[in-house]
Amino acid sequence: MILVRCIKNVYGEAVDIPFDFMEARLLFKVNNFYMADQDKEGHLMTQDEEGEPHIIADSIELLSIDSWFHQHFVLT
Repeated sequence: MILVRCIKNVYGEAVDIPFDFMEARLLFKVNNFYMADQDKEGHLMTQDEEGEPHIIADSIELLSIDSWFHQHFVLT
């Protein structure tokens, strides 16, 4: 397990309503810490504010070049 800190709010869309009415919901909150772990496929996974699992990086081994991860999280 590793600890990551969110450096920029991450929003997702609600999936249980029609596309035309989709609204953003906060998945990861800036300055909050999240425990992350590698799944069996090698992805770095954590849980959002509602406890839902999300992939936050394609691979721990390639974390240093994962631009999406570094735009939203830092290792602590």
